[in-house]
Amino acid sequence: MRMRTTVILAALFAVALWAAPAEAKLVYVKKAGTANPVVFVATNKGKDPRRLGMGRAPTISPDGRWVAFVTVRANGSEMDTVVLQKLRAGSRRLVMRSRDIDSLRFSPDSEKLAAIAAGKRVRVYDVVGDELHVAAAGELRGYSFSPDGEQIVYGRAVKDDFTADADLYVVPALGGQEKRLTTLKNAINPVWGPKEIVFDRFEARRDDAPSYNLWALDPAAPTKLRRLTRLKIPPLVSGLVPLEISSDSRRALAVFTGQDVEVGFTVAMSNGKTHALSKDFETGIVGFDLSADGSTILAHTGGWDPGAAHDVVTVPYDRGGKAKVIVEGAAYPDWTR
Repeated sequence: MRMRTTVILAALFAVALWAAPAEAKLVYVKKAGTANPVVFVATNKGKDPRRLGMGRAPTISPDGRWVAFVTVRANGSEMDTVVLQKLRAGSRRLVMRSRDIDSLRFSPDSEKLAAIAAGKRVRVYDVVGDELHVAAAGELRGYSFSPDGEQIVYGRAVKDDFTADADLYVVPALGGQEKRLTTLKNAINPVWGPKEIVFDRFEARRDDAPSYNLWALDPAAPTKLRRLTRLKIPPLVSGLVPLEISSDSRRALAVFTGQDVEVGFTVAMSNGKTHALSKDFETGIVGFDLSADGSTILAHTGGWDPGAAHDVVTVPYDRGGKAKVIVEGAAYPDWTR
């Protein structure tokens, strides 16, 4: 499906208005808990902020050329719309619509933009070809690009139930023949790192949501599994969901989730040792991204609630480091660092 490219303004005034800072590396949301959240772009230290538009869930391409976000619904619309903006050219594309858009992210090569639409499809927009594809469909349970951006790994359940049988599959990023990667019946939430795919295996619990712990596999030898974490998960919380793996495959970032709970966790890839970024699991620090070398975590304070007070912070990955505020009154960050 060929998408329509819309140029916002051709005048130099528009270019100046929409151009990103010279060192643009960071996007975030102001007024996240209101009906009119606003997306900003800035340097990776939070300097020289520029307003991009009203929206949520911003993501920036690894090469720093593009920002995408979900626009605010207007005039009673029941559809979410994803806008792709080229930072320096002052142009926008409306690249996909759905009644619900989730997990918006770029491929590592910056040439594709994907999201889960209505919980049922992984849609992938080819930035270069200006075409929208469906890579996967079904009861989806997370997805991730391969390191080269050419494939997608995703979790799919057999029915719409938290404890339904689920496994991991691999498919070309622009759609094609899928390949089943696991036969575990409880594999979800994959993140494809430089060497391994980290994912959740869930355990069903009576009268409670399933609990999650992290496992890893080599995509070239998927039957050889490696357990990473053995956390005891209390009632009303689910456990760890993987977010990202450092470029040297030594460090991972995860989020501990549950009812009114969300807090960042570090995970050592060698032995599965974990460390919480906050003692407060309700209003503490939530991690969103790692620097490429894994030394620094991009996060926000204030926990899970969009209506709470948040600041965008950086946190040293190693224990003992203090959070540093880089943008006050902001949340849901992403960067290229």
